[in-house]
Amino acid sequence: MDAIEALMTRRSYPRGSLIQPAPNRMALEKILQAAMTVPDHGNIKPWRFVVIQGKGMTDLEGVLRAMYEGQVEDEIYFNRFIEEIINTPMMICVYTALNTDHKVSILDQQLAGGAACEHILLAAHAMGFGGIWHTQETEGALRQMLQMGEEDQVLGVISLGTPKRTSGAKRQSFADYTLEWNQQSGLQPWA
Repeated sequence: MDAIEALMTRRSYPRGSLIQPAPNRMALEKILQAAMTVPDHGNIKPWRFVVIQGKGMTDLEGVLRAMYEGQVEDEIYFNRFIEEIINTPMMICVYTALNTDHKVSILDQQLAGGAACEHILLAAHAMGFGGIWHTQETEGALRQMLQMGEEDQVLGVISLGTPKRTSGAKRQSFADYTLEWNQQSGLQPWA
């Protein structure tokens, strides 16, 4: 699959629709190496990847229960939510490793980490896997589990596996979200 085809055909798959196999070690290393190619002002690599799979997924149950304790009233829904997560073939948690003393702004560092998340999804898709990117509050049990710094935050929890079935993504036209500017006419709709 070439790069443009990967960009145009990538779509998100809900966690519950992802089954084994997940990427094997060789495929995963290629996916993570692709994430290392993102634009990174200052070349400071302001992200960290934590791969969770196999027994790590079942060990995650306790962390999830601690994270959401007292926040969910519907216990049946909550248990289904936990089961869906721990039955995911693989997760990659991407969090910031910010260098607050560097001249590169915190925003630039966060955006570079977000780009790494997207590269993970694109590389996985190009290799025939499916995935979805979730954001996550970075408090308590998760922060402790990942041994994150005080300023750091989770940029994405990316679930990966093989889609039970594939389908095309519905796309809107870029023209509806694009303007053109010149000094004489100012901002105009894309035509």
